[in-house]
Amino acid sequence: MSEKDVSLPANRAFVIQLQASSGASEVDHRGRVEHLASGRATQFADKGELWAFVDSVLATECSDQSEPAG
Repeated sequence: MSEKDVSLPANRAFVIQLQASSGASEVDHRGRVEHLASGRATQFADKGELWAFVDSVLATECSDQSEPAG
């Protein structure tokens, strides 16, 4: 499957803002992340916090949309 064939649903879109690193070779994993569809946002201090937020949002926001209407 090529990149052109990949479907990227809007309800899974996030904006990640990273703080500037103190050194040219350092990568600082601090910043802010926002889920575009819901507006939920948080600040994170490391990659673990970033991915925990993303996982949490996808588990709640995206699972709500996949349930059949009753």
